[in-house]
Amino acid sequence: MSLSTTATLAKAEPATTLQSFGRAKLADYFADFVIYRNLEPLDRRIKGLKSAGYKMGLNNDTIPRKFERDYARAAMWFATEGQRVRKVSKTLSEMLFIGDTLLNDGQAYKNLRALSEWKSACFIGADRLEQDPNAEIDEEENLYHANRWALMGEWMQQTAAQGFHLDQRTVVIVDIDKTALGAKGRNDQVIDKARIQGIFRTMDSVLGKDFDQAAFERQYSELNRARYHTLTADNQDFLAYICLVLNTGLIKYDELLTQFDNGSLHDFEQFVRWVDSRMMGGALRLGEPFRQVHEAVGASLRIGDPTPFKRFRRQEFLSTAAHMGHLPVNASVEQLLDEEITFTQEVRELSAWLQKRGCLLICLSDKPQEASCPERPTSDFLPLHQIDTHCVGTSIQAQLDALT
Repeated sequence: MSLSTTATLAKAEPATTLQSFGRAKLADYFADFVIYRNLEPLDRRIKGLKSAGYKMGLNNDTIPRKFERDYARAAMWFATEGQRVRKVSKTLSEMLFIGDTLLNDGQAYKNLRALSEWKSACFIGADRLEQDPNAEIDEEENLYHANRWALMGEWMQQTAAQGFHLDQRTVVIVDIDKTALGAKGRNDQVIDKARIQGIFRTMDSVLGKDFDQAAFERQYSELNRARYHTLTADNQDFLAYICLVLNTGLIKYDELLTQFDNGSLHDFEQFVRWVDSRMMGGALRLGEPFRQVHEAVGASLRIGDPTPFKRFRRQEFLSTAAHMGHLPVNASVEQLLDEEITFTQEVRELSAWLQKRGCLLICLSDKPQEASCPERPTSDFLPLHQIDTHCVGTSIQAQLDALT
């Protein structure tokens, strides 16, 4: 990959100028054009993986992850169908992609760009305040990797200068977690906090007074590292379940590390079979709540469901929703960033600007739907994309207005 680094950009706003800009929700700009890990759009006018996988060009029922090539086929299908259901006759020919990780979002962009052959541009952002504001540009892929979300305005000016129409021919794909909500480097720790709270609530409900939170935290922190990805597949369901099993004592932590280090333990499915054998051996009697969790995880694995620990994900949803929009209007920016999952203002302003120009806006997230939507939406429990929350960031509106 050929990278050229731009000079330090003095126009990027420093972190001290972060402001609160009122409240908004993703649905204001994306409606129900929101698709989570199961690849079943929330807008029911668009068919998902279960009923249209063959039309997407997918040859099996396995749900691809965001960085895989088959995911790009599904994403292209959703974009084309989105154009159809909003009754726009123009054929899509341009794509903007906005995310926070080079691995997941960056690779998804590259795969979709290659498959679609659309004129494409990508922004990967994070606030890295220990560095001077700058961006690395992969000129071959037209990928802009910035260390400030505030550089999104600069990116859009460069994109417009490349001759993009930015109109009904353009699809805009935006990641949710740590991009549109809980911007990485700025507010993402609240997303992580909500997930951990969901895990702890689940452990309390399954293990009760026997839950050893300190041991869980130590083991979770260690196993949530890249060196264990062959075992966990970088999947929070797998990791939470493994740490639950360790907390019961059915399999010892040192025992797991030994099996992993010597190559005897290869992947998560093997770990679940190991749990099966230990339970059948009857060496340790475990309660009914654990048995139900174990059977549900095993059943999900057998049908290729990448979100097998649904009990945990439902608790994660409740905790995440509770961290959105709950603070008063006069809360300080510091309090908002510390306690609430906020809407990234730069993403909000760009989405509104592109929406007015007629672009098709879609949220694509690798987050499980079970952690993002209630089982039954009510006035008390709305899907995350329909919850108003505070908008925090720096304004890029002047840079956008200069392009109008």
